[in-house]
Amino acid sequence: MVMRSLVFLLLLAVSSAKVFEHCEWARVLKSHGMDGYQGVTLAGWVCLSQWESSFNTKATSKNGDGSTDYGIFQINSRYWCEDGSYSSNGCNIKCSSQ
Repeated sequence: MVMRSLVFLLLLAVSSAKVFEHCEWARVLKSHGMDGYQGVTLAGWVCLSQWESSFNTKATSKNGDGSTDYGIFQINSRYWCEDGSYSSNGCNIKCSSQ
C-alpha cells in the first residue's frame, strides 16, 4: 500500500504543474500513508520537499554531473527517472511524464 502511494507521489512530482501550500502538501502526504514511511515523519517529508522545491511539482535543477533533478522531491534523472541521458531509471518512469 505505502509503496503504491510512494509511486503515486513520485508520478505526481513530475506530472502536474502545481505549487502546493504547506498544509495542503502535508495533507496529501498523510492521506497517502507517508507519515512514518521508511522511518521519516510527516514533518520530515514536508521539510524535504520545502527545501528541495518550495513545494513546486515542476521544479528542475541541473547538476554538475549532467543529470537533472525533477519535481517536488527533486528526483534525480541519473538514478530514478529517464530523461534521455544515462539513467538506471529505478522508478521506471519518464522524468517528463505528463
